[in-house]
Amino acid sequence: MADYEEFDGDGEEYEREAPEVYRRRRIIAAIIAILAIILVVWALVFAFQRLTDSGDDTAAASSAAAGDNFDSFSARPTGGASGSASGSASAQPSASASAEATPTGESTASADAEGTEASATPTDQAAAPTPEPTTQQPVQACSDAFTVSTTVDKQVYAAGQQPVITTTVANGSQNPCTVDLGSANTTYQITSGPANVYSSQTCQAQPTHDEATLQAGAKQTTSLTWDRGMNAYGCGQAAQQAKTGYYWVTATVNGVSSQPTLIVIQ
Repeated sequence: MADYEEFDGDGEEYEREAPEVYRRRRIIAAIIAILAIILVVWALVFAFQRLTDSGDDTAAASSAAAGDNFDSFSARPTGGASGSASGSASAQPSASASAEATPTGESTASADAEGTEASATPTDQAAAPTPEPTTQQPVQACSDAFTVSTTVDKQVYAAGQQPVITTTVANGSQNPCTVDLGSANTTYQITSGPANVYSSQTCQAQPTHDEATLQAGAKQTTSLTWDRGMNAYGCGQAAQQAKTGYYWVTATVNGVSSQPTLIVIQ
């Protein structure tokens, strides 16, 4: 049975609660108190950190502003005795600030110059490539479209006169060509009727070579003076002199022969 007691003598009664209920209330009250203490401590710590961070930012801003102010100072020219003290005081921060800033400027300029030179070197090398050597094609010997013709300085030769035979070679092709106009590659053949009376290759002691380059459409000449000797009968004194009659001369160069040209000896 629950215990009852009187309250203030007014006749009202209440039921007394069990001890377990009091313990639960005390535990809950203690937990709430602990949480309140933790919350207060956290609020104090947070407020302190905000104050500390704000103080650091203010100090940094003040230092930066002070540095900017010093950088903007410039030394006044010393005009007289009245302005010497203030001019000196104003010039000292500027001079010290400029002196401190000089190494940084030099190192920056040096680094920029080195970087510019380093970056410019590959560009200069790439801008000057080594030219490739050109291979010149050799000029071919004259063959196709190569013509040979002969002329004489007179048509009729009196006694004692020696015919001068001129040979003209012409390159009728569109490309340059080479030809040997020496005695080793040029043959003069003189005939009279069916008989061969003279050949420049007979009795030739020292054949010569004369290499010439003919451009497209170009001509070149060579000549021979015939002493009227008929070396078909021998060389030197054995050669007989040509008699009065009709003779035909033909020149052959590079295997190409000219048309016969008439020589009349009286």
